[in-house]
This record gives sequence, C-alpha cells and structure tokens, in this order.
Amino acid sequence: MLIVPSWYPTEERPNAGIFFKEQAIALQEQGLEVIVAYPEIHSIKELKKQKFKRGFYYNIEDGLETYRIKEYNFLPKIRRGSSIIYYLKLRNIFARLIKEGKKPDIIHAHSVLWGGWAAAKISKQHNIPLIITEHSSAFVRGLIKEYQKPFIREAFDQAKKVIAVGPSLEKELEKYTEREKIILIPNIVNTSLFKPNDDIQKSNKFRFFSLAFLTYNKGFDVLLKAFAKAFKGNREVELVIGGDGEERGNLEKLAVDLEVEKQVTFLGELSREQAAMEMQKCDAFVLASRFETFGVVFIEALACGKPIIATKCGGPEMIVEEYNGILVEVDNVIELSVAMKQVLKNFERYNKNIICTYCYQKFGKENVIRQISYIYQCIVQQ
Repeated sequence: MLIVPSWYPTEERPNAGIFFKEQAIALQEQGLEVIVAYPEIHSIKELKKQKFKRGFYYNIEDGLETYRIKEYNFLPKIRRGSSIIYYLKLRNIFARLIKEGKKPDIIHAHSVLWGGWAAAKISKQHNIPLIITEHSSAFVRGLIKEYQKPFIREAFDQAKKVIAVGPSLEKELEKYTEREKIILIPNIVNTSLFKPNDDIQKSNKFRFFSLAFLTYNKGFDVLLKAFAKAFKGNREVELVIGGDGEERGNLEKLAVDLEVEKQVTFLGELSREQAAMEMQKCDAFVLASRFETFGVVFIEALACGKPIIATKCGGPEMIVEEYNGILVEVDNVIELSVAMKQVLKNFERYNKNIICTYCYQKFGKENVIRQISYIYQCIVQQ
C-alpha cells in the first residue's frame, strides 16, 4: 500500500494529518505492507527562516517506511503552483520506489486537493489502482473553487473507490463522481491512547472540555456564550479549551466581556498525549462546530467514556446517540446552553462503559480497517 496524504505531520506541525498516519499504522498492524509518500511543500515565505534543508528524506517514522521530499513552493503567483510542485515531487518519490523494487499494488490518497489529484496522475501512468479518502470540509462549506472542480472530477474518475468519512460529505461528493463509486467509512479512534483512566487526578469542579483549532468554523464564540448563559458565576463548573489559532485573542477577550474568564481556561496547542490526558480529566466534551465532515475529537472523547455535545453540522450526526450525548442546532446559543445544563444535571445517567464499548465497536481500528481491507481485496482481485 502506498499512502499519499495531502497533509501530514511535520516538525513544525506534529498534529497535521495525524489521523492519516494513525490509519496507516493500523493498516500495517493488520499485516499490510505500508509505505507513506509525502511531498512536504512549504511556503516560499519560510525560505528566509531556513528551518530545513530541501531534498529527499527517508525514515522509519513510528514504524512506517516514509519517503519525503521537502521543498518550497517556488510558484506562489500561480494559483495551482503548490499542486504542480507536489505532483512533480511525488513523481520523484515514485521513481525511487520503482528503482528500489517497491511498486505498490494500490495507491491510497487522503484528500483530493492535492494528494489525490497527484496520485491519480501516477495511478494512470503506471496502471495502479487508486483509492481516495476525502476528509475536507471545503466540500460541505461550499469552498471548492470553480477552477478546482475539473481536477477533482479527473482524480475521482481515475479512482476505483472514493471513501467519504461522513454523511454530509458523502452526499456532496455525488456532485463530482457516480454514486456507486462512493462509500462511507468513518475515521478510526486511537484506542491505545484514548481510553478511560480512573486513576487520573481530576478537578473538583464539573469540567467541560473542548478541543480544536481556534477558528471561526469551530464555533468557540457560540460555546463561550452558551457556557456564560448556563453557568456564569457558578464556580462549580468550568470550561477548558485546548488548541490554538487565529481566533484565540478574540475568544479570550470574549470570555472577559462575558465575565466568565475565571471559569474558562485556554490551554493552547496540545500534543496527542496531552489531548488524551485532558479528555480523561474532563467530565464531558463539547464542540459547537459550524461544519464538520466527521469529527475525530468526538470519538476520542467517547473512547475515554465521556458524554459529548455536538452540533448538527454534517459529521456528528453519525456519532451522537441518546446514550452518549446530545445534538443541537448550529449557531444556537440557547439550545447549546440547555444541553450543557442537561448533561450536568443528568450526568449519572451516562454509563462510561457503555459509551466506550460502543465507540470501540463502531470506530475502533478493527472495524474500520476491516472495511478498508475489504475494499483493497476487491480491487486487487478485479
């Protein structure tokens, strides 16, 4: 299996594309031979910083054979400049694989822009079956640009199967390829990292935890307003927010304006291990996203046995059930505040063991990898 991710963990961004990496590791654990090929393309603005040397890198990263080419986007004024360079560097990596006798049986790309598109060109040139798993919320948010659409269709036409990670994304992808080619398979949860921990030291307050990039799309402004409406002045309840991003300053100011700054803690960017620890420390997880194609953080919380509150934003609808949490409408401060109060009031009704057991069964690597492996087998046998 050759895994081609559109984005992937780097030294500067260790959490970028971490779900692609965890899935690749899970595939390898099931006995498949997996290689990752990643053209790591950086902005030309970073050239002055000289954080790395351009060129080819080969390493075993967490047990995965990984081929990288680190390069800058020397075509910044061309709107598809980075995709062109990505393809050229992927072609270079592939040539090296062929030279080393490592021609793959299947190419599995993550996200069509631009890993899937580049992989489709390699797939066509070398007659290797291609699968594309789509993750990008750009489809459900209406952010796909007109000039991108022909390249998306070109890549999907070349693919044997297109995997969507969520129901709203599955529906949107029908605009770009035939319905029969699309299959819904969720992301996996890393149950070796995200699991219950009864021994962890917890706060004596009821703690809501939220985790995401601090962007407008994640709805932290709505969450803060809902939290203030439900619990302002109640020192027995706290909200802890993990993650960093462009909205952090605005959100910290909003917490002050809402007079809940003493009840809200901003942790900043977290490692995967820190994220798991915060999931284990909290009582409930909440995220007020405006759009999600899936929402891995929700299943990570469930894997720790925590009830969740999510919005009907495209992905959580396939995750939230009556026994494990509450779904509310997008941008509805009142409904979210009521849901948070309900979870606090009825907290004892949520059974930790039932929550994590069902999460493992539905989103654990055994179930998800079995579905992906079945697709591989069908394609290889064609």
